[in-house]
Amino acid sequence: MGERNSKPRATGRRWAAAAAAALLALGLYASTFVVSYADLLRSDDPLLAMDVARLAPARVARVEEIRSVEQLQAVLREARAQGLKVSISGSRHSQGGQSYREGAVVLNMRGFNRILVVDPAALTVTVESGATWDEVQRAIASHGLAIRVMQSSNIFTVGGTLSANAHGRDIDVTQVVEVVERFRLLLADGSIVEVSRQENPELFSLVIGGYGLYGVILDVTLRVTRDELYEQRSVSMDYTDFPAYFAQQVKPDREIALALARPSIDPDPQSFLREIVVVTWRRAGSGQTGTFELTEEQHVLRDKFFLGLSRRYDWAKALRWTLQKRIELGAGEARIVSRNNAMRPPLAPLELLEYRSPRDTDIIQEYYVPTETFIPFLDRFREILLAGDMNVLSSTVRYVTPNAIPALAYAPRGDVFAVIQMSNVGLSTAEQARAAAVTRLLVDAALDHGGTYYLTYQLYPTPAQLQRAYPNAWHAFERKRFYDPDELFTSQFYERYGHTEPR
Repeated sequence: MGERNSKPRATGRRWAAAAAAALLALGLYASTFVVSYADLLRSDDPLLAMDVARLAPARVARVEEIRSVEQLQAVLREARAQGLKVSISGSRHSQGGQSYREGAVVLNMRGFNRILVVDPAALTVTVESGATWDEVQRAIASHGLAIRVMQSSNIFTVGGTLSANAHGRDIDVTQVVEVVERFRLLLADGSIVEVSRQENPELFSLVIGGYGLYGVILDVTLRVTRDELYEQRSVSMDYTDFPAYFAQQVKPDREIALALARPSIDPDPQSFLREIVVVTWRRAGSGQTGTFELTEEQHVLRDKFFLGLSRRYDWAKALRWTLQKRIELGAGEARIVSRNNAMRPPLAPLELLEYRSPRDTDIIQEYYVPTETFIPFLDRFREILLAGDMNVLSSTVRYVTPNAIPALAYAPRGDVFAVIQMSNVGLSTAEQARAAAVTRLLVDAALDHGGTYYLTYQLYPTPAQLQRAYPNAWHAFERKRFYDPDELFTSQFYERYGHTEPR
């Protein structure tokens, strides 16, 4: 009888062990969507420079951790004496080698990050260029102040933002060039000049949006604004209704301060880049209350898991889109949020996007099209992405007003919508060639619809496409050689595009 009882117990133990093994295997598999185990074993080479996309690594001569102006001047003198080139880096989130070059001395500006002056009366802040927007927010929040223009994430440095002339969610003041009062610039010869709209105005136009080719931005004075509470709301619609909705319901409403839109990433043909959720931040009424305490990122592992799933499975993209509408965007639900918090995690996540795989990477691309050609452009945009089998993970639309001050202006004439997409692409030679081919088609589509593309990202576009998108580029590069005749400051971006003869 004991033998008969032992057999079921033995069978039960085997089943329990098998179930435990299956659960462990499932758990390990699920963890691969959050953790890159190959990355844990990686040993970084301090002289192998790369940006967040890891598309164009290059071995540099050395990396200098910058702390002072005197150190910067000494590094430039030594580089000139040794015949070395110099590149400037911040958070390294540009994805086209703008912050390094083979054999160059790389200036890591992140330690050059003091907050120098906060002036609540003048509504300005003066900071060193290596300060991140997070550091600026922490310095000004206690004074009841908030940033006017910055990228969606606050990890970027102020100097990097100026060098890319980034834009944000504000629908009145859209480009960072609009809030720059002045800055000091360290030139290639070691001299320092004051730059503003009135003093050295040509350098003002060249350096903002000039990707570090003209000198090192030292300290910057920026216009800020009062922190205030907003009511965040979102509404879903068909993409063909979006331009009219924005023109009639959003832009004229002086109480709406911030806005963006999220096109669907659900692969369903009836949804992909067709359904669009429009998010607005309207100034809260007198009876509405909220907190001005700065928020931090939440649910990182959960969100990384779903994003990781969506890199591999279409059903996970559909699920993420559903969750994005219901949780992240709060569709149909009013939220009260401060201006600073509308520009920081969790509304603008950072850790979620950290990803490093030996096989693939996430890239961002951005195209600017006149508001009146948004619908036909998005149709062509969708067609190219589908035909190219691009693994689209996210898409955003922002509104940008024109500004022709930057020499490399991406919106010099009329109002545009910035169409931003994040895709996962393979790192193999064949996969990179495919991504480059698709990107060139997308650039042509933007150009054909009267638009441009953002120079901050990959080196996929041809020199001819850059010249077509930025007719002033050749002049800007010639003026670079005027201010820096020995071409001390350089980058992979400049090496690819800066010496191309115009057609």
